[in-house]
Amino acid sequence: MSTNLSLILDYNYATSKITEHESEMSASEFMLTGGDGIYTAMRTVCHGTRLFLFDDHLQRICMSHGVMLSKNGGERQRQLDTEYWRGLLAPLIRRGLHRFGSGSEQDSKITVLVDRHRVAIQFVRLLGPNGPNPSCWVKFVSGRRDHPEAKSLQWVHDREALEQFIVPPINEVVLIEHDSKDGPLRFYEGLSSNFFVTRRVSLGRQPEYLNFQLLSAPLDSVLLGTVMKLVLLICERDGISVRYAPEFDALESWNGAFVSSTSRLVLPVSNVIYGEDNRQHKLDSSDPLIMHLLDSVRSMAREKSTEV
Repeated sequence: MSTNLSLILDYNYATSKITEHESEMSASEFMLTGGDGIYTAMRTVCHGTRLFLFDDHLQRICMSHGVMLSKNGGERQRQLDTEYWRGLLAPLIRRGLHRFGSGSEQDSKITVLVDRHRVAIQFVRLLGPNGPNPSCWVKFVSGRRDHPEAKSLQWVHDREALEQFIVPPINEVVLIEHDSKDGPLRFYEGLSSNFFVTRRVSLGRQPEYLNFQLLSAPLDSVLLGTVMKLVLLICERDGISVRYAPEFDALESWNGAFVSSTSRLVLPVSNVIYGEDNRQHKLDSSDPLIMHLLDSVRSMAREKSTEV
């Protein structure tokens, strides 16, 4: 299969029929075909042989399905069970990866759409990072996500207008909004990622990353991404201070920032753009805390993954 094509599998609930076809659609274009259902995006690790955080994605589907779909009685309960989704999705993903990844050690991004009638899964090659120390630019835009607790496909349609701002060198748009009419301006999340900030709070502690604090939006105000959950677990394990105080007006005190997502894992931010006049602010893309989190997430890839 050509490297610029994706593979799409469709499973019909009523007939149990599986169809597959190649496509030139991007992941964003594929998600726009999903109607009013739900979605999740996962990835392989270890050269395409393991699914990263597969159990977390199954739990996300269950939770989002319960919030967004109107099912009744026993059928609803069955479809809210993680083992139901494991039994349905694991063979489909295995089949798709065998078809799509045959002869390749490259990892794949796997986007799963679920609605009342079908499950659709897209397999896309994940491009490797650019250079030895990859980083990105982000642009801050006014807005906030409705119903962040569920990965509804409505959000894919809502964010489409904001994606116009993602042009090189900008990799992501991050939403900012006042928490009340007269309250401070706060950052929340990216269009397809979570967003974190670091700031120095001490000197002389060892390891060096312990001199920094992680800032995040409150967990009930954003979609709690699978990689975000892993980042917070690492912070708890390693004694890293986390504060849920995402004041955007404190930008000058930020040392570094990063976005986290399935495809990016942990990607440092080197520059931010904000305001109607597109002001720029440079950040430390080699921030010690970010480098520690990046290395920790990568090293946990096998431990937190499931064999395909």
